[in-house]
Amino acid sequence: MKRILSTILISLLCLCGAMAQPSAVKNVAKSVFALKAYDAEGKQIASTNGVFLSADGTAACPWSAVCEAARVEVVDNNGKTYPVTYILGASELYDVCRVHVDIPKAVAAVTATDAAPKGSKLWLVETADKRTQTTQYEVDKAETFMDKYAYYVFDYNNHKPVQGSVFVNEKGQVVGLMQQSARSLYANAVDVRFVSTLAASHLDINNSLYAKTALRLSLPTDKQNALLMVMLAAECKDKAKYEGYIADYIKQFPKEVDGYATSALQKLTNNDWQGADTDMQTALKVATDKAEAHSEYARVIYQKLIYSADTTFTAWTFQRALAEAEKAYSLNPQPQYLHRVAQIKFSMGDYSDACEKFLSLAKKDMPTSEVYFEAAQCKTQLGAPKAEVLALVDSCLAVAPRPLTNLSAPYVLVRAQLYEQMEEYRKAIADYNTYDTLMYGRATAAVYYARHKCEVAVHQYKQALDDLAHAAYIGGADAPLYLAELAALQLRVNMNEEAVKTSDLCLQLTPDNSDAYIIKGLALVQLKRKAEALSCFEKAKELGDDRAEGYIKKYK
Repeated sequence: MKRILSTILISLLCLCGAMAQPSAVKNVAKSVFALKAYDAEGKQIASTNGVFLSADGTAACPWSAVCEAARVEVVDNNGKTYPVTYILGASELYDVCRVHVDIPKAVAAVTATDAAPKGSKLWLVETADKRTQTTQYEVDKAETFMDKYAYYVFDYNNHKPVQGSVFVNEKGQVVGLMQQSARSLYANAVDVRFVSTLAASHLDINNSLYAKTALRLSLPTDKQNALLMVMLAAECKDKAKYEGYIADYIKQFPKEVDGYATSALQKLTNNDWQGADTDMQTALKVATDKAEAHSEYARVIYQKLIYSADTTFTAWTFQRALAEAEKAYSLNPQPQYLHRVAQIKFSMGDYSDACEKFLSLAKKDMPTSEVYFEAAQCKTQLGAPKAEVLALVDSCLAVAPRPLTNLSAPYVLVRAQLYEQMEEYRKAIADYNTYDTLMYGRATAAVYYARHKCEVAVHQYKQALDDLAHAAYIGGADAPLYLAELAALQLRVNMNEEAVKTSDLCLQLTPDNSDAYIIKGLALVQLKRKAEALSCFEKAKELGDDRAEGYIKKYK
């Protein structure tokens, strides 16, 4: 009976508190909204409250309500629904976030400038189904965090509040965002001043905190930081989110070419050629920098022609790409635009003109590794002496940043191959070694095979044997080829037992490998095991190897 009376008394006290609320508290209801979050299938996964912090739609709400949502919307005091479009910042620790709601004009709450002291009366303002409820609470304690913000703990109240509702003081100022304790019946609140400071930077885009939600971060107002953010978004695995960031950039910077070009290149990955073309046509119409628009149009066309085998979209040709690139250069004769012209010329097979342009750029405006290398490729296609090609590759590496990195590895590899072709094997080995180092020992089997040939040429047999063994280890489907070569080299340097074992390993992988039978037979001859050797030669003969009959006659 006493328990029932206590409950009735507490309820009456709460009712009296609600009835005694200052008129300023009622006005906050216009700023409080109901929030609903949905998953990708449209199922509602959260229902909370939140509050508008500014007229432009900036709002505060619980982070747990939106952190895994595919779609979030709010219902304002008038019953109208608006989407939540961006996350502005979040704190997982305090379960609060600042978001942007796409609303023409919100009724912003006034936030308190000071923390509410212990013992002060606050009113909890909640909304649901266009109805607002206020309940009076008393601050039991206000714990300070980050030296200036308050985390409130309230006296016991049997009222069951809605997460994200706001606590308001007698002046109608929002003090904190409500959090129901999971471990007790006591309500808590996070200082709204703290929520107002939450701001994610453009570098937070790949932060795991924001990875689960489909909501995007807002782009910075600075163009370069916004573009960097879009570039970082490309590294995310969420394709829809990335495309959303591109659309955000175009909306925020409608006269910049970068957004349209990025959108077009993304559409290339979806084989949406017409969509990409539309993007670049729009860029030509609205972009401030027309030369850049023509150049990027040329780049988009060029990318499609180089990397796609599609032949159905006939509007794009190398001639069209060249025309756009040349138009860009005629509007603004910048080196990068001429570079684009030269690259397209190369792809069209006009190696002489392309080479001339690459060399002019290398000598004056763009003395970069890429340009020297492209000139070297032109020389190769024109059948120039290897010494001329080598000189350009030398220049390519000479201007590369020091110390060399894996970005320069392809140039080192090409020079190694040139030295090998010119029979300068020791220089080739040195470059193959450098390439291996730059690739952190992860070169392809073909590279180790090539280096072994140079090592054999200068009688570095141990190194050659090691390279062949490694090539066989990482060679995949080509492993039998490398094993046969290894066995042959072992036979050559009189490692006959090893040659037999390597041949057997090769035959395990390819039982009909006549080369392995011949090599094994010759090794067995050296080991004075002629009967076994003849058996190997007979097997090679059965497999159609013309050499086998001669060996049978010789050693029978």
